[in-house]
Amino acid sequence: MTPSISSPRGLLIKEVLPLGRVRKVMAQTMRDSVQRAALSQITREMDLTAVQTARRASADSVSLNVFLLAAVARALPHHPLLNAELVDDKVLVYEPVNLGMAVAVPDGLIVAVIREAQRKTLAELAAAAEDIAARARSGKLSYADIEGGTFTVSNLGMFGVDGGFPLPRPPEGAILLVGRAQPRPAVVEGAVVIRDLAWFSLTFDHRFIDGAAAAAFLQEVQERLSTPEALQAQP
Repeated sequence: MTPSISSPRGLLIKEVLPLGRVRKVMAQTMRDSVQRAALSQITREMDLTAVQTARRASADSVSLNVFLLAAVARALPHHPLLNAELVDDKVLVYEPVNLGMAVAVPDGLIVAVIREAQRKTLAELAAAAEDIAARARSGKLSYADIEGGTFTVSNLGMFGVDGGFPLPRPPEGAILLVGRAQPRPAVVEGAVVIRDLAWFSLTFDHRFIDGAAAAAFLQEVQERLSTPEALQAQP
């Protein structure tokens, strides 16, 4: 039975759903993100053909998401403002890339953290991502698994999403949303060819990250995704 509660809008209430643990944290975090930061976004269509080709040719079943995590983790040390936070009038640039990875769980999305991601091989990243996703879905994450992130990647391509406006998790200064990869026509060296393309949406705190820094970071991510053999090598 629906509990007796009055609607602030005077509408008939069908059901009252209490916020679960994950959604309570999300509600507080997203409010803080909007209130604390000056949010801006840039988007770019990325060519993932080389990665998809490498995946199909490899005997190892490494997911596209792991290649994305590897490209981001190895690019971030070259773009320190994207791996930083603003505290008062100082920008704190972090040495480790503690990469947040959004995981779909029964009551929403939760971001779990892969620590020192910039030092991990592709195989180590794959193992860490698989482990943390499994524990997130079974409700076995510890507090340490969801804290201490410096940058987050949210890959929603499996849901058919092309783009969006994700909000960084305070105190992180930026978040990258990756849309679905699809074969689409593209012009390469004057010829129309079919390439695997996806939209990347980078939301960032414009108080200390400007558009040029954000664009340069996305450019390097694209370059790294264009050479998957380098991502398969030691970092």
